[in-house]
Amino acid sequence: MAYTGVEQYKQGNWLESLGFNKLAHVMVIGIVIVAELIHVQKFAVGKGSIILLPLLYAFVLGMLCNPSVNPLAGRVVSANIGRTLSQVILIAVLPLAAKLATLLGPQIHAIIAAGPVLVLHELGNVATSLVAMPVAVLLFRMGREAVGATYSIDREPNLAVISERYGLRSREGMGALSVYAVGTMFGTIFFSLLVPMVHAWGWFSDKAMGIACGVGSGSMMAACSATLAAIVPGQKDELMAMAAASNLLTSATGVLFGMYIALPFANGLYKVLSKLRAPRPEVPVGAMSADADVVKSEEPEMGLAGFVSNLLMAGAIILLSHVIGPHKELAVALPGVLMLLGICLGGYLLNRYFPIRVSSLIWISLIGVVVSLPQLPGGMMRDQLFSQVDTLACITLVLAYAGLAVSKQEVSIFKRDGVRLIVVACLVFLGTFLGSAAVSDLLFAMRIGH
Repeated sequence: MAYTGVEQYKQGNWLESLGFNKLAHVMVIGIVIVAELIHVQKFAVGKGSIILLPLLYAFVLGMLCNPSVNPLAGRVVSANIGRTLSQVILIAVLPLAAKLATLLGPQIHAIIAAGPVLVLHELGNVATSLVAMPVAVLLFRMGREAVGATYSIDREPNLAVISERYGLRSREGMGALSVYAVGTMFGTIFFSLLVPMVHAWGWFSDKAMGIACGVGSGSMMAACSATLAAIVPGQKDELMAMAAASNLLTSATGVLFGMYIALPFANGLYKVLSKLRAPRPEVPVGAMSADADVVKSEEPEMGLAGFVSNLLMAGAIILLSHVIGPHKELAVALPGVLMLLGICLGGYLLNRYFPIRVSSLIWISLIGVVVSLPQLPGGMMRDQLFSQVDTLACITLVLAYAGLAVSKQEVSIFKRDGVRLIVVACLVFLGTFLGSAAVSDLLFAMRIGH
């Protein structure tokens, strides 16, 4: 065994055997440097503005360097660059989850006051079907796959509902998987561009929009809330805390809501619309046996050594983002980042060794909230250290990895389903956001949350 380990090290495979993708990490460092040098760009458009964040550049650059997306990149980048990256992304997103959790402690009273809204805002997600399904059925003449595609935002908990009810290889399953693939590729970009436009309309309060950012996807929520925070910097911590709490609750309640409210509503709406215009006789979304492979695990499955090595790399890249982007001194950001990494390690160990299995993200969120409570000894000092960690700098590397991790199967689904799936998926995201924001504002007006 020792000899094998030495040989793996000599051949450059020792770290790779731990799940440490050296090439991907080096490429992400380069991508993050470029993205942070460009930094935040704002362009006035009418009454509103377009805000381009480093996370957007990082994702686009990641896809351009991905041989599965850009064949030209295959000349200089190994075709298996995406191998193990789905696990690396799960680890890279943990410091962001920890940072968002530390925003909840100082805002705990506001979170408790808004508690009913944070739970009930998901009722607005029936707007997902109302906005997207008429286009899917009446314009594109989609069949039963329209139910799976438009009943929810189609992230992992929502796919679980479709899988249990119909199976992922059913027509409903194929519709859900198609929107899942489009969301993986373009969801963060869409929300980054949507939020400034909706904010300019003046329809919703900032707090309602913050809650609406909690759509059940960590990357989409991060892009949505970071863009909103850039528009309203004075309320940055409160809005991002609302988004994080909303997203956490949405992830937990998404299955129940989907099973008993969203899916029955989508089925009823489909029956009405399909009578107005019958679906095409052929299957609009071709069912491919490997489509289900695009669904990624939600829990890091590496050993402790692989987890720690990738977590340390994520921390190093986050520090790099701080130095290049917000121009913070390394010594200022380092203590807070190290504390976040400690929270991540604690959550991973609890998930792995605690008798009651709870996901690492839940443990990390709980630890982050507790250690950031100002009522505990040293709470103010810890809050000062956490405040030196820029949330946006914790997101850029995640999107860079995500761009590199887009698989051939996701690209094939995108090519096969074409423009109509992009349109339907964007309407799904739009309906989810607008419906949640509208219900949140209505509940605030009714004094249910304040």
